Amino acid sequence: MKRIILAPNPTGTGHNMRMLTIGKEILKRCPDDKLIVLLGSMQDVFTPLFKEAGIKIIDLSPTGIIDYSVSSHLEMKLDWNTMIKNYFVPTFFNGDKILRYVDIFVKEQADMVISDYNINAAIAAILNGTRNVFVTERHNFTLVDVEENDLIGGGFDVNKDEIRAAKKSLNHVFDWMMQNTDLIITDKPYVEKMDKGKLMERYFQIGKAHFVGPIYAPREGNELVWEDYGIDISKPYIVGTVSGTTMIKEDRDKNIQIYTDVYKEVRKKIPDLQLILLGNIEIPSVEGVHVIPYLPNWKNLIEKSALLVSHPGWITVTEVSKLNIPTLFYLPNFMEYHEVEAYRRLECLGIPVFVGYDTQQFAQKIIAAMDRGSDSYKGYEVLAPEGDGLEKAVTLIEECFSGGKKENDN
Repeated sequence: MKRIILAPNPTGTGHNMRMLTIGKEILKRCPDDKLIVLLGSMQDVFTPLFKEAGIKIIDLSPTGIIDYSVSSHLEMKLDWNTMIKNYFVPTFFNGDKILRYVDIFVKEQADMVISDYNINAAIAAILNGTRNVFVTERHNFTLVDVEENDLIGGGFDVNKDEIRAAKKSLNHVFDWMMQNTDLIITDKPYVEKMDKGKLMERYFQIGKAHFVGPIYAPREGNELVWEDYGIDISKPYIVGTVSGTTMIKEDRDKNIQIYTDVYKEVRKKIPDLQLILLGNIEIPSVEGVHVIPYLPNWKNLIEKSALLVSHPGWITVTEVSKLNIPTLFYLPNFMEYHEVEAYRRLECLGIPVFVGYDTQQFAQKIIAAMDRGSDSYKGYEVLAPEGDGLEKAVTLIEECFSGGKKENDN
């Protein structure tokens, strides 16, 4: 029996979902293994899902449900203090959290830690000498992979010298982590235009990092009862996502407004079109607009849609590419800097993207993206190559564990 700890980054639903998917596959292969998840966000949604899968839960915030999508994480001015001291250190490089993770790993006698872009947990596993796997949709810290011009173009007041110093330091830290990680699994493909000469390229070349494709399994949850939300399934509809982590809280509100404004434009050409907004939100009553809270099982919803409009969160990217769902990836602006790299990668692959508030252009993009017969989605072949990414990922994890105990393990 192996004792495995799953440590998703507590800043979004995608990390939880990917760890749940991997955990269930591990238990499917090895039912006697003991799995524990360190749950730090969206506990109301994911606690029952992990419990049903037979995975023990340690709630990292037992005093309340944490939803990281309702507050801002960055200030308009980007310098060492705002980016490193006030954001990166408390969130990703937190000494208190690292030591708490070490304590948990020791108490639970962990044989392996699988972290999903949880930097604190990954560092704790390294310091504790615990075999560790790093699952990631990012090839470095986010700031390192965002071009300076995109930050400035997004509206940030950038202290260039201090941000360049921050990027250099963060790159060193990420490199140290990768050197001391036993296995790196990613569902983000190498794209030469973006990755040539970058840090992760070396780890692909030496065989420590592996691109596996979408780490996907059908989501579970109750089937959607269309009538509960006033949706007429006989008429076409677009789904727009407004949940997920935001860097600037105001962008979430603008996101809702731009969706409804653009919807009104598109409806001039498609009169019976409906808009379904997916997220824990409230909006003024608009004819044809329906709101559904976060759905763990959304396959039925998006498969029947004329188009999905979503921020380029990578778990969504991998899922829609696997299911071949026509999707337009949208950012209100590049202040949502944590998704700029993904946006640029999708752009390189020729997949429909849009940034900004121009309702006329956005409406035209939506109408073009609704054409399922177009070749706009050939990039999906790169994102979701043949083969099962989940199968590959868990096989790699098993092979990593079969290497035996680390030399400094007790």
